[in-house]
Amino acid sequence: MKKVLVFIDWYLPAYKAGGPISSVCNMTESLSDEMSFFIVTGNKDLNSNQPLKGLKSNTWQKVKNANVIYLDKKSQNLKFLKKIVDEIQPDKIYLNGIFSSFFSIFICYFFKNKINIIINPRGMFGPKALSIKSLKKSIFIKLVNFFSFYKGIHWHLSNENELKELYNNIKGVDNISIIPNLPRDIAFFKKVKQKENELKLVSVCRVNEIKNLEFILKLLKDLSIKCSYKVIGFIEDENYYNKLKLLVESMPENINIEFTGLLPKITIDFELKKADLFISSSLNENYGHSIVESLAAGVPVLISDHCPWMGLEDSNAGFRLPLDRTKFKEKLLFFHTMTELVYSKYNLGSRSYFDKFISSEIHKNNYINLFSN
Repeated sequence: MKKVLVFIDWYLPAYKAGGPISSVCNMTESLSDEMSFFIVTGNKDLNSNQPLKGLKSNTWQKVKNANVIYLDKKSQNLKFLKKIVDEIQPDKIYLNGIFSSFFSIFICYFFKNKINIIINPRGMFGPKALSIKSLKKSIFIKLVNFFSFYKGIHWHLSNENELKELYNNIKGVDNISIIPNLPRDIAFFKKVKQKENELKLVSVCRVNEIKNLEFILKLLKDLSIKCSYKVIGFIEDENYYNKLKLLVESMPENINIEFTGLLPKITIDFELKKADLFISSSLNENYGHSIVESLAAGVPVLISDHCPWMGLEDSNAGFRLPLDRTKFKEKLLFFHTMTELVYSKYNLGSRSYFDKFISSEIHKNNYINLFSN
């Protein structure tokens, strides 16, 4: 059985980094019968000073179907890294992201000429992502291009848009695989529209500027219909959250908004099934695990065209629109006035879209080839 050594800054039970953690977890769960995964990660959550509870640092332990080692800061060095590589003798090294000094750059520098390395940039070449700490990232990209740092690297990308972003930033790219992330398949829920005179919306995301929740709140403020909106997710940017709270306080009586914070997966699944419509106005989404999970549950989605999922309308699974309030408002009113018969088509259409384009069974063999060849 092939051995894959995975490096990622944060991993379960850490949760604040969102999508990349889900992507790696879903990948290891789906492929555990074909590959042996060894995950090297930090022992703290994003922006936390405290070690993750209930775990031992610097020693291997079983987490679901993968072997995981949580390194404290002192162990994030070349000596310990070589010890891990010598012990595991991996067939492939799989890196998540590009700007992490230890968990990506360091490993690439020391091992790219010894072991086949695959890098998944995890959306970090997106314009919005690059605009954060832009000077530092711009200098890094110029340096890696000047020194051909990534020559011979195999790039794993989630979609065509991510490929364009890679080409726009990195020179000499010649080895790529475009394979979507593997989803968490949650049970389909045959449902009817919750209340005839009320629209129930949900978003599952980190609360930060990239998720662009301000767009949705301003949109809802102008609605005359009765609408409830639940935002589920970790509050990553307190300043942005405070800005959103001011908008919430100015909402009319017909609009009810709740920020729940992060909830357990089983509770999120329950909240998805209670909603009529999932909504996302994200400025940069290379996959969107919560969008995918909503479709799997049979909940139609209304998303921005910065999200990758096209053809939703043709499948009666929802709509993908430019960030235009008039167009978003039109679709919200469409779902508000929708009959139960029409809604049942969107309920079934959402799950059909998932089965046809997203299900892990569609892409599993491509992952096996990625790690085997």
